[in-house]
Amino acid sequence: MRLLGKKALITGAGSGIGQGMARLFARNGADIAVNDIDPERINETIAIVEAEGRKAVGAPFDVTDFEAVQAGVNDAREKLGGLDIFCGNAGIAPSVDFVDMSPEAWDIMMKVHLYGAFNGCKAVLPGMLEQSWGRIIITSSMSAVNGDKHLTHYSAAKAGQVGFVRALAREVVAAGVTVNAIAPGLVQTNILGEVDDEVINKYLPPVGRIGQPEDQAYAALYLASDEAEFVTGHLLQVNGGSF
Repeated sequence: MRLLGKKALITGAGSGIGQGMARLFARNGADIAVNDIDPERINETIAIVEAEGRKAVGAPFDVTDFEAVQAGVNDAREKLGGLDIFCGNAGIAPSVDFVDMSPEAWDIMMKVHLYGAFNGCKAVLPGMLEQSWGRIIITSSMSAVNGDKHLTHYSAAKAGQVGFVRALAREVVAAGVTVNAIAPGLVQTNILGEVDDEVINKYLPPVGRIGQPEDQAYAALYLASDEAEFVTGHLLQVNGGSF
């Protein structure tokens, strides 16, 4: 069990990649704080974690709300008896032509992905620095590297996450905290339903299938483990060969 005794908070863990992370982390010995904005999804993932024999608690906050994140993280830390791992995974990806994009659509994309990363890290880092051990893993995207038609706002936000990860990694590495990102390609999640067919066809990977949440979860498991203590500021692309 690679994460035995560790405590992890995963945002967007009610479905998709986040739920895959929760299942795999629990299978490897971690207790999980399950974040989502949908209580039913939280309960579903809690049941999955508990079926793996680990403790799970709900953390139903909005990642764009700084005060709510602070309160939710503190509550999760108290209920689990600490926090060692933070997976900033919550995300949205509605497609829209740039010429038709509203300022509101731009703003919400930045708030979910960039403010979400900022808010989460601000809340979890003090405890990690105090204990001289921590793992922060942000779910970015291939769009951060390649850019995508109809996803200008998403691509910009995801690229911003990569810059954030690399800068923060330099600040905290001496204290035993690593900060990394994964960049999924096409993954069979609810978000895929928000992406238009042109993007899907463009990124159908050479491996011959659309990725599954577990493919990303295994990457996150490595980055969360002791084995990855020498890896920080890294963007791990998990995309089936779609470079």
